[in-house]
Amino acid sequence: MNYNKKMEEMKGVKVFAGVDVGKEKHFMSLIGEDGLVKNTGICISNSLEGFEKMVGMLKSTGTEKEVVVGMEPTGHYWKALGYYLKEKGYMIYLVNPYHVKLSKEMRDNSQRKTDKKDSELIAHLVREGKFLNSRLLDGNYEELRRLTTARERMVQEIVRCRIRLISILDEYLPEYERCFCKITAKTSLKLLNKYGIKGLREKSVALEVVKDIVLFSRHKIPKERALEILGKLENTIGLKEGLTGAEIELKIWLEELEGYLNKLSNIEKEIKKVLDSTEEAKYLLSIKGVGYITAAIVLGQTGSFRSFNNAKQLEKFAGLDLVERSSGKRVGGKRISKRGRKLLRHGLYRVAIVAIARCKEFKALYEYKVNILKKNKMIAVTDITVKMLRIMFAVVKNKTMYDGNLVLKAIAYS
Repeated sequence: MNYNKKMEEMKGVKVFAGVDVGKEKHFMSLIGEDGLVKNTGICISNSLEGFEKMVGMLKSTGTEKEVVVGMEPTGHYWKALGYYLKEKGYMIYLVNPYHVKLSKEMRDNSQRKTDKKDSELIAHLVREGKFLNSRLLDGNYEELRRLTTARERMVQEIVRCRIRLISILDEYLPEYERCFCKITAKTSLKLLNKYGIKGLREKSVALEVVKDIVLFSRHKIPKERALEILGKLENTIGLKEGLTGAEIELKIWLEELEGYLNKLSNIEKEIKKVLDSTEEAKYLLSIKGVGYITAAIVLGQTGSFRSFNNAKQLEKFAGLDLVERSSGKRVGGKRISKRGRKLLRHGLYRVAIVAIARCKEFKALYEYKVNILKKNKMIAVTDITVKMLRIMFAVVKNKTMYDGNLVLKAIAYS
């Protein structure tokens, strides 16, 4: 939303409430449409009694349409109050904490920073149109946001466990990692759980290990390959000291990893269930390269696409809008701003990589940008990421399924 539209939204507003959010208490200041302070430093407890007290004070100054509330989004502490005020009919706007920091000395030429001063600054910034629209999701969209955020955390924990397992095996069984495509493969994990480091180094159970490798892999690993693996493990150069402690540590991380993998599976099942009951998901899933996880990330971060007027707004929301720094004769290069939803941006980037590899239309567009337009490969991937977002916006807004010709037209008209 540009500055003019923001100021138009403020027409008819008589009171601007600025709230400096905290964990246990918030501070609120009220200023009028003329910029004069009506009340300042009002302490609001982070409780139902405090919220009711705040709403009572807001009602005494004007109707819901005559009062707007601005907040500095401090972590997640602002959300309870934000949802409560939204239910009461108040418009909620967010102020960038960086803007508050920059403007704190402009008001009184002082470095002083207090909750009272910050709440006043937030109210003034909203009055001046220097705010962001809050996106308080509801229904399936909030469910998807929570689930995809939880999934990302599970993935990070799985990566950490994998790194710890590799670290132990590098010391005591360094040949092991080269025996399997990845250490977290089912065959590998079953083998480590059953035998541990000592068992895999023990020659007396060699034949049993070979049989289990073939059995655990469902005969995908033949006996000859299993014998090769065993030969590498038997002649290991791994440490012998501290083996008992390493065995205990290995078991701990294997149990942790198994727990996280089970949780990840449960989360992904729930994501699929929620997506199946979300209308916009079917249009996103029709795009080649877009799976359940990507669709969930997009809808969980953006909410309904109905809240965006055009694809440009969506690009800016994701931090994929282009910015440049130019001055005088110097013309700076363009790059994406990265001031947006990080998870959304990363999800789109991953699906762009998949689409380039598996979808002929996106692959053709990528090759055209790299080979004909001579673009840097990373820039070409970013272009594909933006293109993917625009197509998502188009299919959802128009309620149509994906058509590969939309991608190929980008080449034809270039």
